[in-house]
Amino acid sequence: MFGIDNKPKICVFNLPIEWLHPHPHNPRKDLGDLSELVESIKAVGIKQNLTVVPDRDENGDMLDDSYTVIIGHRRMAAAKAAGFKELPCAIDMEITPAEQIALMLHENMQRRQLTPLEEGLGFQQLQLEFGWPIGKISDYSGFSETTVRDRLRLTQFDKTKVKKPTKNASRSLWNLKR
Repeated sequence: MFGIDNKPKICVFNLPIEWLHPHPHNPRKDLGDLSELVESIKAVGIKQNLTVVPDRDENGDMLDDSYTVIIGHRRMAAAKAAGFKELPCAIDMEITPAEQIALMLHENMQRRQLTPLEEGLGFQQLQLEFGWPIGKISDYSGFSETTVRDRLRLTQFDKTKVKKPTKNASRSLWNLKR
């Protein structure tokens, strides 16, 4: 895929795994049990590339041998556990920091549902750090504006009093310690 200036916007390469590191603002904090994914990767390899961005210095110049993973955190962790040395990566040269957060939120909501609090924290970051209004978050996430507002309200609770829903609890219900 090429940009307006005819320079590549996205390139796919096999990158050494030691060049890759997780995005510090990935909304998925818990990668979960990777054992099945490790076994699958051992059996068939990585069939879907990760999406990464080149790391840059304070002047905006690309750093050599350093990339941040935007999509594929679980695959990267499982591949490391499986002993892989290289991973196929789509390098996106133009994605902004706000788009990185929004894309990670979108991908995680599509693959494994985030908790409502994790969604709210991601939405909050888009608002506070990048100035995204609720309407833009709603359009990008596919959630109604009411749901976005509800998720944002969860971020106002005392995190020590909010506990994860049980297996029997609805995804939309949160238990508060009394």
